[in-house]
Amino acid sequence: MPDQQTLLLSAAVILAAGLAAYHFLRGPDELEESPRPGSDFEKFGVEIRLRDLFRLAVLLEEEGMALYLKLADMAVSPDTRKLCAKLAEDEVEHKQLFLDRLGRWRSLHPNRVTWPLFLEKVKAEGLYDDPPGGTATEKEMAAFAILQERRTVEFYRMFENSFPDAWRREKLKDLVEQERSHEQKLREAYPDIP
Repeated sequence: MPDQQTLLLSAAVILAAGLAAYHFLRGPDELEESPRPGSDFEKFGVEIRLRDLFRLAVLLEEEGMALYLKLADMAVSPDTRKLCAKLAEDEVEHKQLFLDRLGRWRSLHPNRVTWPLFLEKVKAEGLYDDPPGGTATEKEMAAFAILQERRTVEFYRMFENSFPDAWRREKLKDLVEQERSHEQKLREAYPDIP
């Protein structure tokens, strides 16, 4: 009969072999993938990973949802209130798309050093900005929402050549069209905003 040390060693070997087989069969973690060299994402830093870009997408969609809910509260027109509530729902769906993709892989917290630097670069490049303050008018909030929709379209379009995987091409192409539609609907609701 084997002693306890032999049993523990055997269990450790079996566990190690199982983990190695799992990682081999699963393949590389796509979320650790870097953008292609020369892609538009290089301006955000060389250490950028798909995981970080998906986290940024979640952040953009969360901010969009909050913006539309605030705009819905401010809107004078009942039709505009309904539109903004619907746009907030769309942003929740967009956010969930990225959360679902992130949830398929092992969970890693953002790097405490590179994540804040990445967000600063994103802001410096004009892709993401803080919404107007509490004293902003409805028109100022709507103008910011239109600008953010254009920025979000730009962000999602960057994926096409940077990460040419079929899922990303298809899903992000759909997102680009939805965000463009959001901008158009906002322009119809606020025709006096340039």
